[in-house]
Amino acid sequence: MRAVLAMGVIALGLAACVHTRVEETAPSIETLKLLRAEKVPAVALGPFVDAGGTAPVAGTVVIRGSTMSPPKGSGFAEFLRMGFARELGAAGRLDAAAPVAITARLTESRAGETRASIGARIAVVRDGAERFSKDYRVEKRWKGDFIGAIAIPEAFRQYNALYPLLVRQVFSDPDFVKALKTP
Repeated sequence: MRAVLAMGVIALGLAACVHTRVEETAPSIETLKLLRAEKVPAVALGPFVDAGGTAPVAGTVVIRGSTMSPPKGSGFAEFLRMGFARELGAAGRLDAAAPVAITARLTESRAGETRASIGARIAVVRDGAERFSKDYRVEKRWKGDFIGAIAIPEAFRQYNALYPLLVRQVFSDPDFVKALKTP
């Protein structure tokens, strides 16, 4: 009986070991309202890169042997850029020819069974010169589960949800919005 129970636990554990790609999120109504209320001007998006060196940014997120990676052909910094593009595009504020651009350096990307965080240094560049730069970070905590088939997808879902939260945090910063508007 114990052997059957042990085999069942092992089977559940192995079934939980999967590889998945991070999911694109839809633009949020909250961020859309925020962009319009703050009258954020049209902006371009410059490079979004991973921090080099010893920064805690990995190419995949691993939870109990299961991995989540960014969309094919990109990194998590590019996924963050896609989040900015979705939100700005939905608000009609994305313009590749705008004189002001947003750039970013992803400085943190961590996920575990009960906690996840991302951080980035976001900058405003006007006419090729950096006018503003600030570090932003979001973190989520949740109750984990013993069963991997429940815990792993939940961890990935929580991690994925951080990207729109970081975008909203940036556009909620009055200093950032002021830098976008100041010629």
